[in-house]
Amino acid sequence: MNPIKLYFTTFQQKLPEDQLQYLLNKLPHDLKVVNSRYVRWQDRQLHLLGKILLLRGLNEYGYNDDVLKDLNYNKYNRPFLNSHVDFNLSHSGEYVICAMGEKMRLGVDIELLRKINFKDFIKVMTREQWIDIDNSENPIKSFFNYWTMKESLIKADSRGLEIPLQDIHVKDNVIIYDDYPWYLAPLNIDHNYCAHLVSNKKNVRITLIKTDCLNDLSYCDSTLIYNSSTIMH
Repeated sequence: MNPIKLYFTTFQQKLPEDQLQYLLNKLPHDLKVVNSRYVRWQDRQLHLLGKILLLRGLNEYGYNDDVLKDLNYNKYNRPFLNSHVDFNLSHSGEYVICAMGEKMRLGVDIELLRKINFKDFIKVMTREQWIDIDNSENPIKSFFNYWTMKESLIKADSRGLEIPLQDIHVKDNVIIYDDYPWYLAPLNIDHNYCAHLVSNKKNVRITLIKTDCLNDLSYCDSTLIYNSSTIMH
């Protein structure tokens, strides 16, 4: 069985300045520069905590605290390491998540459930998917279920929005683009959010780990939430 670790954290307020600086000092210079370009403190904090979760996970795979200096980016701006470990980050609302696994490709997406105008997203779903959304008891949740599935795929594939979302099809626990199947797993993190994980591997076991970066200046305290029996078929 292929293990995936998924770290997440949440916040509702701005970090104290001493803790903010402590965590920022864990980032290499180029990532500090990127962080400083965000105008809203919420966006700066989401970016920072995402990188801290990434560092937290890579430490568990044996990498030292300087590993973020070795991040590379493909032509679609997807970060990667020249190693057997793949990872992916997502954030929405108060949540930041980081998925990580070995010898696989993966993507993850989380979205806060919120009112939207479906007319603005006509081209992101197939006709069948819109019928399913329109006929569901909770159209908003149904929409974001499909959305997080598709976003996870385009992130795992690495081409991002170069892939037309309307060309992505979902059947059972498999999501398909260009005749290539990826395997889906829902993530039950918060009932006010939708989240999905996509991998090119079957038989995946997901360990969901809540990581507290807000109350522990020494580092990030982690708590095992569950070791999922969800298997991607």
